[in-house]
Amino acid sequence: MSKFRLAFGIHNHQPVGNFDHVFEFAHRNAYAPFLEALSRSGLSISLHQSGILWDWQEKHHPEYLQTVKAMVTQGRLELMTGGFYEPILISIPERDVQGQIKQLNDYLKKHFDFTPEGLWLTERIWEPHLPRQLQQAGVKFLPVDDTHFIYAGFEHSQLTGPFVTEHENYRVKLLPISKRMRYLVPFGTVDEVIDELKSHAEGDPSGMIIYADDGEKFGSWPQTHQHCYVDGWLSNFFEALARNSDWLEVVPLKTAADAKAVGRAYLPSASYAEMLHWSLPPTAFVQYENFEMYLKDHSLQKLYGRFVRGGHWRGFLAKYDEANLMHKKMMAVSERLASFKAKTEAEKKQLETARDHLYAGQCNCPYWHGVFGGLYLPHIRQAIFSNLVSADSILDKMESSKGSRISSSDYDADGSDEIIVGGEKLSAVFKPGRGGTLLELSINERSFSITDTLTRRREGYHLKLDQAVTPGSESKTASIHDLVLAKEEGLKELLTEDWYLKRCFIDHFFNGGVNYEAFHSGVFREDGDFVLEPYDSRIDKKSGSITLMRDGHLWKPEGVIPVRLVKTFAFNQDRGRIDVTYEMSCPGHAGQDVSFGLENNFNLQAGHDDQRFVLIDGERPHDSFLDTSAEHKGISSFAMVDSARDIAIGLECRPSGDLWRMPIFTVSLSEGGFEKVYQGTTLLNHFFLRLTDEPTVLHFGLVAGTVGQVTENLSTSAIHHK
Repeated sequence: MSKFRLAFGIHNHQPVGNFDHVFEFAHRNAYAPFLEALSRSGLSISLHQSGILWDWQEKHHPEYLQTVKAMVTQGRLELMTGGFYEPILISIPERDVQGQIKQLNDYLKKHFDFTPEGLWLTERIWEPHLPRQLQQAGVKFLPVDDTHFIYAGFEHSQLTGPFVTEHENYRVKLLPISKRMRYLVPFGTVDEVIDELKSHAEGDPSGMIIYADDGEKFGSWPQTHQHCYVDGWLSNFFEALARNSDWLEVVPLKTAADAKAVGRAYLPSASYAEMLHWSLPPTAFVQYENFEMYLKDHSLQKLYGRFVRGGHWRGFLAKYDEANLMHKKMMAVSERLASFKAKTEAEKKQLETARDHLYAGQCNCPYWHGVFGGLYLPHIRQAIFSNLVSADSILDKMESSKGSRISSSDYDADGSDEIIVGGEKLSAVFKPGRGGTLLELSINERSFSITDTLTRRREGYHLKLDQAVTPGSESKTASIHDLVLAKEEGLKELLTEDWYLKRCFIDHFFNGGVNYEAFHSGVFREDGDFVLEPYDSRIDKKSGSITLMRDGHLWKPEGVIPVRLVKTFAFNQDRGRIDVTYEMSCPGHAGQDVSFGLENNFNLQAGHDDQRFVLIDGERPHDSFLDTSAEHKGISSFAMVDSARDIAIGLECRPSGDLWRMPIFTVSLSEGGFEKVYQGTTLLNHFFLRLTDEPTVLHFGLVAGTVGQVTENLSTSAIHHK
């Protein structure tokens, strides 16, 4: 008589761009001790790791790969494939899905002589068209959450084995992961886990249950290393499985997939329940949470929970402009790469390098945000941009194009065209339809996006900030989804909601009472309608210039005053410089006094670091850290400098004016709790002007590149950095 089976799989991953010490921490506290405990146990399971992690471990801990290879040879480990850089498959072009899976397959074959049949679906984000792509990539099965099946109308009692699904008659097998087991392992007691398995075995002694989840739960989540290894939970669990081997068998996921199919299943677009919750806008986020609590409080969750679900992963691209801009840059680079035809072997090698950068730029982690930092982590976002800019720059060099490439298209998929600029040193995206702002500016030679800031938003989880406790005061080991921690006191005071995207060349006409303090507080009034409103645009490809124009208004006590604003951006790729001219007038009016502010937001990532600082008229002020606030009177230039990475950006202005600068701090929820994160610095040039029927002209020069390039090209003052 066959035994009840527990099909067991583990998924390990670290994001592109994560700090080396984070990799090391996860390896030493979770990945290595888990593998050691598994090796001693005699059990056989499935293991998936992203190519990012395999690469890191190969360089830093080759002994780990040696142990894996030995266990694969012994039949103790079944390795699984996926996208090499852990992309969300439905978010990237199909050609890249095939390429990413092939890259990981090739790695596993080379290092372990193993050809995988199963795939780890990133964040278990499923859409019904995937079977065609997966079968074409050689995938035969994959685990997905039982939540997906419940949404489709299945009962938990039906989820006793693999199901077949298809699209256009391309077929794969689906293994339903038990949510109950995901929450019990390792957060319940060992007895509770065994009792759960027994309850299923009593109903179907020859059946099975699927467990597949993140390996970080076994040591790198808060308190779990103590729980799993010091307190012995994991070894006790493995021993309990062995003690019950008379009725229970632990098997890899492939063994489960090879069993006779239970039947057909057609699943809706879905992910695990928490992801669907996180994807909702703030109001819906809270309403969803409240409704779930209502169902639980009235004992209705079990009966009606299947009909309650959150949003859709793609909702993150609507919820966060920054995620969408990153995604659309990735798509543009992929399209450009796909259309490039290599003519020589050298060009083919360059294309392969560019393609690897593109794939790295598809790593899913900063494209969304939930209980993990994701989008809110600047170093993870910057790593994505760095790879995408690198891929784009390789293509620029191969094309040997001079000057600026300027085109227009609906870059961000909002129904109106943006202006896209490419070139040897600088690439940019302008948005005429919303304030004529500069959405993105990248320093190509340094593979760095200087405008990678994050707008402060209201998040649904901010309501829990009052309940947060500092680490060490919590009373028990709990799931990361249940803990409410805060890394420091006073975070609630930092909660601010910006009403416009914090990017560049944002045009403010302030109410007369707005000063530095008012702007710093985030509570101020505009007299004009220029921040969010559309500008007309004109492109001069021959001269490499862009002109943005708006006939807007000032809302004054004496009535509505017409204002015409024309701003022209002239790119000089050789110097890494953009010369910007502002012309403002009040057509038909003799004179109008205005308080005008030109806002720019830049990010060098580290706000409080001796090697990253601001310069004012070429000098480093006393409070020069990027996360400090100050008002500077009558200045002609400023620069932000990263001497460690040799990156700088500077802006000079004629005539001189005041400068307001202040950091952008967000309060986000991560696996470690609520935390303050530096997301860039706001720099606003402020002028008191009198506008007449004749244009008032302001001149700006923006320079971005190495510190030396910025020094040479800011003409109003010399930059001396210490």
